[in-house]
Amino acid sequence: MKNTVFYVGGSKGGVGKSMISLTLIQFLIDKYGDTKTIHLIETDESNPDVGRVYTGKIPVDTARLDEEENGWLKMADIIEKSFNSLFVVNSAARSNLGIEKHGANLSAILADGSIPYDLVTFFPINRQKDSVILLCDYLKAITFGNVYAIRNTYFGSPDQFSLFLKYYDSKPILQQRLSDVLDFPELSDLIADEFYTGGKTIPETLPNLGAFARQSFKSWREKVYKMFESTGVFSNEPQEMAHKKGNSKTESAKQEQKEDQQ
Repeated sequence: MKNTVFYVGGSKGGVGKSMISLTLIQFLIDKYGDTKTIHLIETDESNPDVGRVYTGKIPVDTARLDEEENGWLKMADIIEKSFNSLFVVNSAARSNLGIEKHGANLSAILADGSIPYDLVTFFPINRQKDSVILLCDYLKAITFGNVYAIRNTYFGSPDQFSLFLKYYDSKPILQQRLSDVLDFPELSDLIADEFYTGGKTIPETLPNLGAFARQSFKSWREKVYKMFESTGVFSNEPQEMAHKKGNSKTESAKQEQKEDQQ
C-alpha cells in the first residue's frame, strides 16, 4: 500500500471519531504492521484518548490543528520527513475551524506531490443536521483524496439517517465528492466500556472479557475490518476503481427507505 494519511474527521464531539481511530489503527497494525510504520497524530489536546492508548506501542505525535498555523506546519513536517508510513490523524472537536482555514493548503501539497502521500478521510456522522453540514463544509475545504462518510449505527440503523439522505439528494457536493457511505457497526455498551472507557487496545481488551462478550467483540471487530476493506483503498485496486464504486450503500439505504414508505 502507498504511504497514506488517514484523517478521521467529524468536526464535532460525540460522533465516534476516537472509536474509529482506535479500530483503524489496530486494523492497520494487523494488516501492514510488518511492512509499514503505523503512526498516530493526536490532535485532541483536551482529551487525547487515542494517544493515551497507543503511546509506547506505536509512534505518537501531537499537533493542534486549530486556526493557528503552527500545528499544521508541525504535522506536515512530520509526514514529509517520514518513510514507509501510514498515518492516522485523530481530529478534535471544532476541527472545522482549522480545516476551513488551512485545508486548501493541505490539499494542494498532497495533490501536487510535494508530500508523496495519499489522503483518505473517514468522516463519522450522527443523525443531526449539523453533522451533515460539517461534512459538506469539509468536502468544500479538502478537495484531494477519497472521503468516506460513516454512519455510526450506535445512533440508529442506516435507514434512520433520513436527514443525511435528504441532504444527499439536495447537496451535489455529497454526490460528487463522497467515494462511498459506510456503516460503522454498533458495539454493546458493556463491551464498549471495557474497551473505549478502559483505555485499552483491542488485543488488550479481549482477555478481560467473558467468553460470550469476547466472541461478540471478535465478531464486531470482523465487521469493522470488513467495512474498511470494502473501500478498496487497502488493496492493490487503483484509486479510480474505488471512486467508481460510487455510493452503493447510500443507494441501498434509499431503496430501503422507499420500501418502508410503500
